[in-house]
Amino acid sequence: MVPMPDASGSLLVTTAQRLRQRTDDLVERQLSALRTLRSYDRVPDDDLRRSCRRNVARVVAVLERRDQLPSEIEEDERASGQRRALQGIPSEDVVEAYRRVLSVLRDAFIEEAVAAGADPWAVLTGARQLWDLTDRFSSVLVSARQQVEIDAARRDERHRMAFLHRILTGGVDPAELVEGGAIHGILPDREYWVLRCRQRPDGVQRLIRQLESAGIGAGFRPLITMFDDDVVGISAIRPVPYDDAVIAVAGPVTLTGVPQAFAEATRVLNVAVRYRRTGVVDSSSLSVRAAVEQQGELGEQLFRRYITRLSGRSGSASAEILETVQSYLRERRSVAAVARALSIHENTVRYRLERYQTITGADLADTDALVEVWWALEYASIRPTGPGA
Repeated sequence: MVPMPDASGSLLVTTAQRLRQRTDDLVERQLSALRTLRSYDRVPDDDLRRSCRRNVARVVAVLERRDQLPSEIEEDERASGQRRALQGIPSEDVVEAYRRVLSVLRDAFIEEAVAAGADPWAVLTGARQLWDLTDRFSSVLVSARQQVEIDAARRDERHRMAFLHRILTGGVDPAELVEGGAIHGILPDREYWVLRCRQRPDGVQRLIRQLESAGIGAGFRPLITMFDDDVVGISAIRPVPYDDAVIAVAGPVTLTGVPQAFAEATRVLNVAVRYRRTGVVDSSSLSVRAAVEQQGELGEQLFRRYITRLSGRSGSASAEILETVQSYLRERRSVAAVARALSIHENTVRYRLERYQTITGADLADTDALVEVWWALEYASIRPTGPGA
């Protein structure tokens, strides 16, 4: 604020008092300026008059070197900005309106200051103060509006996520499904992918943003949120792999099939996590491994038959034999391919396979035995270990 000589300060106070006496006239002038903005047609007259009276009181307070509004003023600029936001007035119109009414009051100040015989220094000082006032409270109005918009966005997001949770868990009746779906842009006759993902804690928010941006399609914004520490959602587009996250998907299904698809995605995720899979997985990509994960009792029986019997051998020898058998199954029972994969001689491969068959009694040429050995090895990779396993 520009320092003023005492005489100038006294003159500004006198001018402020004259402006206060003209409050009714200045309110009408402000109203005329505001009504030139079409968006302000939706604001009631009594609301605008209340704000215009506050503007006069604010200008008077500044000229009198006071920061506080009179006690009879019901609201400040922040409350006014919040109400304009709720009334749907664009932020640029709110700022323009405030500049227009302050311009009216600035002109009135200059009229009164000149009429009172103020010197140019006093007029300039007062005008500068009112310019500063315009800039200061324009930002207050914008800030208040932004807070309202943020609160509204958060509220809308909470509603979206609550609706998503209820869809996933089957807690929405058909009528509400149609109504709520229309609100959130979900069409009842369209098919969607249902997903459940797991990511390390420091990457969860990045995963959510990736799923939201990559899943936008045909005017639909994916519904993505947190559920029991996992990322879950509905997307119009099948997700793509991201970082080292495991993304279990099911579908596509219509809205009525979402709960069943979510249950399937949950099962797929549990299996994929136990197998240490990453990327996008579904029931077909996990194939029969889902059954291996679910049939723990059978897995234990086959584990004891085809793997535990090796435990009496030296640790390194047992590991080498099992590694060779696994490679043998993976390489489509090609001895030559196993030898290349493990960098050993083909005779070594044959020897280890024979030792395995001798110890376990498994005939790797027999289809039934081959399936059981594969099942035992797959179960071994996800078998619980440690106390209480």
